[in-house]
Amino acid sequence: MASTRILVTAAATLAVLLGPVTGASARSAQPLAAAACKGAACNGKDPVSAGCDQDGRLVESVPLASDRSIKVELFHSTACQANWARSVGAPDGGAVLVTNKKGARYVRNTNGAKKYVWTPMVDGTVQAQACLGPQNSDALTCTRYH
Repeated sequence: MASTRILVTAAATLAVLLGPVTGASARSAQPLAAAACKGAACNGKDPVSAGCDQDGRLVESVPLASDRSIKVELFHSTACQANWARSVGAPDGGAVLVTNKKGARYVRNTNGAKKYVWTPMVDGTVQAQACLGPQNSDALTCTRYH
């Protein structure tokens, strides 16, 4: 009798901790939307409106030496085979850019940004790099080429 009560209590505790299993599995089983572009066809396109941010993963994040709360990040989407750069916390007067080894390059200024600014994408079938610095300056903080 005592062992039955322990099993019932354990089962009830697990049900509360785990929540409804069917709801969780239904949400995680939804497929990602199809990529709107791939590789070089993504050059110049916005990663969010193209749906490439859905599987986008952070490749590298580099803080500025002068203020470590400001970062430049390189993202990659496998579905889109594309890369883009994002700045975090950059002040007005900055520029975030992404380049790849095929010569594609896109720049966005950070004026008026609340927290994030991201660039259009470049072909991710070749190595890409993200950089951040003052507008019209060569003083850049960059990720490595990935």
